[in-house]
Amino acid sequence: MVRMLEHEHRSRDEEEILSEEDKAYIREKFEKELVNEVPIKLIISDNCEYCHSIESLLKTLAKLSDEKIKLEIIDMTPELSEKLKVNRGPIVLIGERGEVQYTGAPLGEEGWAFLETISIASNKKHGLESYEKQLKELPKTVRVETIITPTCPYCPHAVLIANRIAIASEGRIVSDTIEAYEFPEIANKWNVTAVPTIVLSVEEPYSGEVFVIGLPREEQLINAILKLARGEQPYGAES
Repeated sequence: MVRMLEHEHRSRDEEEILSEEDKAYIREKFEKELVNEVPIKLIISDNCEYCHSIESLLKTLAKLSDEKIKLEIIDMTPELSEKLKVNRGPIVLIGERGEVQYTGAPLGEEGWAFLETISIASNKKHGLESYEKQLKELPKTVRVETIITPTCPYCPHAVLIANRIAIASEGRIVSDTIEAYEFPEIANKWNVTAVPTIVLSVEEPYSGEVFVIGLPREEQLINAILKLARGEQPYGAES
C-alpha cells in the first residue's frame, strides 16, 4: 500500500515522495485498472507551500498512467478563488465535472485512497450501482466536505466513501477533502476537534453543518445525502 510523503516533509523532491518500489506498484495498478482518461486539474498559487511537490507527484502519476491521466496546471485567479472559496493552492480537481476535489495535498495516509479514487474515476467501478440512479437524479447539488489530517488512519476510508459517491452521481455530489493543517480556517469554521469530520451542504452557498465525526457507514452517508437533497434533515446531523 502506498503511503506518500508525510506532512512535515512534503517540500522534498518528487523522488522522495515515491520510491522506485512505489512507482512499480502504481504502474502495475494503473495498467490493470485504468480504462478511460481521467482529467485532473491542479490549481496552484504563489502563496502555496506544497504546490511544487504536488505538481511533481501528479506529473509522475500521469507518466505512470501511460498518459491516461490528463493533467492541467492552472494558476489561481480571483474568479477561481471566489468559486472555490479559498485563496491559495494546492487544489486538485478530478473528473470531467471536478466532482472530486482535494483542498490541500493528498499525501501521507491519504495516498492510497487518492490512487484508488483515480482508478475509480477511470473505470467507474464505484460499487454503488443500487444507488446510482438516485444519485444521478438528485434535485439539488450536495457537497460533502471531509476534513482530515495526513496522519489519520481512518480518514482515507471516509474520503474514499465520499469520492465513490461523488463519482457515481456524475457531478450531482461534490466530494471535497480538506486538509486541516493546510487550511485551518476551514477546520476552525466547523470547530473541528477530531478527524475525520464530515460536513454536508446543499447547493450555494454551501453553508451546511457537521453530519458526523468519525468514519460513517456508506449507507448512512448516502441516505443523509438523499434526504438533504429533498430538503429533509439528514439523520445524525449535529449542530
